[in-house]
Amino acid sequence: MAAITIPILPSADFDVTAEFWSGFGFAEIRRWPGDYLVLRHEGHSVELHFRQDEDVDRSTNDVACYVRFGTPDEARTAHAAWADVVVPAPAVLSEPRAEPWGAVEFHVIDPHGNLVRVGGFPPRD
Repeated sequence: MAAITIPILPSADFDVTAEFWSGFGFAEIRRWPGDYLVLRHEGHSVELHFRQDEDVDRSTNDVACYVRFGTPDEARTAHAAWADVVVPAPAVLSEPRAEPWGAVEFHVIDPHGNLVRVGGFPPRD
């Protein structure tokens, strides 16, 4: 059985978090009010989990995760699907960038300051 990694990110407000990520195609799977929230993107089989943290401050939040696709084209496709999402400031959706090592990467910073980096790497020989 293959193992998977699921990040657990802080959220000061589950309603704000669920609404923000729904624009990117994430649906709320389960919520334990005041404790835990699970979002899933079925198209990419990606889950993001959030723990309640009313004290999270976006200016000092240093929590991050990486969503890795199998190829640079898959990362570009994900970004293209998300490019028209209205991202309210101070949240961010960056443009994809081709890296010198062959990866294509971009990032999302959500309203609570969580950094979700997204990338796709060329297949290894």
